[in-house]
Amino acid sequence: MSDMHSGYQAVLDAMARGLEPDPNLTVHEWADRFMVIPKSTGSNEAGPYRTARTPHAREVMLALSDNHPCKRVAVMGASQMLKTQVGLNWFMASVHQSPSNFLWLVPTGKLQKRAASRIDKTIAAIPEIAMRVAKPHSRDANNNNDIKEYTGGALYLATAGAAANLSELSVRRVLFDEIDRAKENVGGEGDPAELAEARQTTFERNRKAYYPSSPTIEGESVIESLYRRGTQREALAECIHCGHAQPLDFFDSNGNPRLIVSDDGQRAMYPCCECGGLHEEGDKTRMFANGLWSEGLPGDGETESFTISAMFLPYGWIPWISLVRQYNMAKAKLEEGSEEAMIVFYNTRLARCWTRSKESTRYEQLMNRAEPYKLGTIPAGGLVLTASIDCQAYRLEMKVIAWGEGMECWVIDYQVIHGAPSEQATWDKADELLKGRYRHASGQMLNISATFINADGKGGTAQDVYNYCASRRRRNIYSVKGHSRPGRPILSSKPTLVDINWRGKIEKQGAQLWFVGPDTCKDYLQARWNRTIGPGAVHFPSDLPESYYKGLTAEYRTYGYKRGRKVSWWEKKKGEANEPLDLMVYNLGAAYYLGLQKKTEHGWASLRDRLMPAQGDLLNPVQTSGPTDSEPTPLRPDNFDTPVINRPVAAALDTPPPPPVQPAKVYSGKISLGAGSRRGD
Repeated sequence: MSDMHSGYQAVLDAMARGLEPDPNLTVHEWADRFMVIPKSTGSNEAGPYRTARTPHAREVMLALSDNHPCKRVAVMGASQMLKTQVGLNWFMASVHQSPSNFLWLVPTGKLQKRAASRIDKTIAAIPEIAMRVAKPHSRDANNNNDIKEYTGGALYLATAGAAANLSELSVRRVLFDEIDRAKENVGGEGDPAELAEARQTTFERNRKAYYPSSPTIEGESVIESLYRRGTQREALAECIHCGHAQPLDFFDSNGNPRLIVSDDGQRAMYPCCECGGLHEEGDKTRMFANGLWSEGLPGDGETESFTISAMFLPYGWIPWISLVRQYNMAKAKLEEGSEEAMIVFYNTRLARCWTRSKESTRYEQLMNRAEPYKLGTIPAGGLVLTASIDCQAYRLEMKVIAWGEGMECWVIDYQVIHGAPSEQATWDKADELLKGRYRHASGQMLNISATFINADGKGGTAQDVYNYCASRRRRNIYSVKGHSRPGRPILSSKPTLVDINWRGKIEKQGAQLWFVGPDTCKDYLQARWNRTIGPGAVHFPSDLPESYYKGLTAEYRTYGYKRGRKVSWWEKKKGEANEPLDLMVYNLGAAYYLGLQKKTEHGWASLRDRLMPAQGDLLNPVQTSGPTDSEPTPLRPDNFDTPVINRPVAAALDTPPPPPVQPAKVYSGKISLGAGSRRGD
């Protein structure tokens, strides 16, 4: 056969293919016929795509098909559960059958490069798509990490981190991958999902948006909101014994794992909720064969929404026993005070939102366990007093904490001092309070051993704080600020000198500024709010107002992605004042300044013996006091374990003690922690 004849035949074949109409298949039908998973992507199951391997993906792809009337599809799913692969199937089927502009959004630039690479490899593996898409680095068309042109349209790959990436585009289809990891407010312009769908304005008749994502935190999760907005369909499995269709719940009604672990700990079995029959790992293929979903709800009429957990991962992927082990590890860490592992398990395995400690430790719970002691009095376990002051534009707020063995602590006093920090009278009132003594359960009087005053308050109060603290270093009164960098220690290793003399030189005898790690302190406290007795427990008197407890729980830790890395930070609830929490942070810093976290059992016993003398000494009790302006030797961290009193007993008894500080007494005549006291914020 001549070369001319071969060329002639090739032209005829090309003309025939050109005249042949494009297929009109649903997404799952197209995927089963054309889709290929390239080996170069690192997949363990490379080769022709089979919907039968993950049957529950069929219904999701049906909703993404052109002939389905919905405008929006949301999948709140576990990791590796029919999310990105379904998105790839949808995109490739669109290019082949009904090409138009396609916007693919990812949370970060790093994920954008990863998505672009996976898309390129998939395009190259499917001849029907490769012939329609511009070649990489082509002179005639674009094909890079941002734009991939093809016959009839283009794919735009962008991050949700900049509003500019979402503007000036007109697209028919939008895929927003892992929307819960994107910024909630893109460049101050609003919700990224709404911005993305605004690009579909000219395609109202046939637009479609797809949101595959694992959830994050209850009340903060965008994908959960989209799921609630739609039909809320749950994945179902069929019992191989009785045929009953049911969701595979990881927990039973008592909050324990439903999975039954074998005696050797190597297998986990799922009991049918109808007949009780057990299912082994190898039964998954039959259980999932029909890819059933619950009927769902009407929703908003435009959104089809689905949720599916890692319990539905096919046989050969992550087994049920691995889920049990991961849960047990996360539970152990949660009991130690760290909830991060449990958040990951809930989000990426159960496809459920995690309820933060701010929800499980509500302010009502703390308020309801207030104890029968009054402000201004010290229970027997409290052995050392610290204080902290927060400066606002028109007031100071002061909290006193008693610390005991194992850093157990008691709230002793909370005062509001009305007056601007720029006025000397305000500091005179604060000074009188800090000189006050509090009566211990033993009858002894205790002074405040160390005070931290926030020099980072509102209204430009820093210099006023420095001026007050400079002459009171011998009373262990210091200024303090929260460190701007995350992950810093509870207290800096040394202070910073902040006073400048008239020559512009550092004043060595001036004010010292200590730094606390605010997020580290809040993590420390958050892990201990629910402890009611023993090391780390926090105790509250019976006469604190409700607003105090609201302020104590006014912040919560949240998570997100910055520059491709998962990060977390503490965030304040809207409309809540957080001074009680800030004051607790500064008191914790003051306790660390005194070295209380390093005190031995013998050291605490020595302090306890000084406060609670033997029965024969009750008529001549020793008065324990912190430093005063007239005392040359303050109580320092290096002599805290010394059982010897720093001044003679006779001297302490010669001068009658002043009356104890009255609980919750404020210069305005009443305690005021509510909204009215926060007008200066």
